[in-house]
Amino acid sequence: MKAVVLSDSHGSFNNLVKAVENEKDVSMLIFAGDVQRDADKLVREYPRLPAAVVLGNNDWSVRDVPFDRTFTFAGKRVFLTHGHKYHVKYGLNTLLLKAREENADICVFGHTHSPYCEEVSGVFMLNPGSAWLTYAVLEVDENGKISAEIKETP
Repeated sequence: MKAVVLSDSHGSFNNLVKAVENEKDVSMLIFAGDVQRDADKLVREYPRLPAAVVLGNNDWSVRDVPFDRTFTFAGKRVFLTHGHKYHVKYGLNTLLLKAREENADICVFGHTHSPYCEEVSGVFMLNPGSAWLTYAVLEVDENGKISAEIKETP
């Protein structure tokens, strides 16, 4: 299964669409916050795709979307957050502890605008960067192997 992972669009809705259109056989959309109105438009644009969305630090007036959520994708447990609550600009230790507390196989976050993809202490950590420049494709193959690729926004 394949998911397009996006974050920190900050009004660049067209870049979100370009990223999704650039990929084939997408099973899910994952949006790690900033800005919610872009995520809402994306979900309306692709109603057939399940979506997991969280708020970011710039989503002040939204009340019905969580800051954190845990869900299952292709049999893997995913912890999704924007990252600001876990101070990701200063390191990933606090976020990693929370992901492990959630029994996550995968942790998706944003906030730093810097792409990051690495397995750390048994948790696959993924930041797609800012949708102005990059996005990620997360895949879980039929054997349960997790992989991701950071791509430039077309």
